[in-house]
Amino acid sequence: MLMPAMRRFAFFAIFVGLPLAELYLVLLAAARLGALTTLLLLILGVVAGSAVMRYHGIASVARLRSALAGGQSPAGPMLEGVLAQLAGLLLVVPGFITDAVGVCLLIAPLRRRLAARMAGPVGAASSTEVRIIEGEFRSRDED
Repeated sequence: MLMPAMRRFAFFAIFVGLPLAELYLVLLAAARLGALTTLLLLILGVVAGSAVMRYHGIASVARLRSALAGGQSPAGPMLEGVLAQLAGLLLVVPGFITDAVGVCLLIAPLRRRLAARMAGPVGAASSTEVRIIEGEFRSRDED
């Protein structure tokens, strides 16, 4: 659990620091590459992100169905699908930092490892032992 001071810092870093860093990098790229090239790169990121979201949305549903049909846990394919959709969303958001994180999430082994870490150990939830206590009961209305 994050402490209140850490929560405020995380909020500040995500909602204030990240847009400022993105703006700085876009302006730096525009100064080095030119405004038109930078704009085309940002548009390319949006187009690539939408294509990624479309492709991985359909593919993740197919993987989920095959996992369920095979009697496997759907947690892995679901988390991989969510991470792939997050990668597409990060590519759609204009900026080079979010694009870099999105491209990293598109690397399949990295995405699988991250999904496995998020899911936790396999069978951890199902390893609890069920204990059945037999007995009789009587309703109070019968008295």
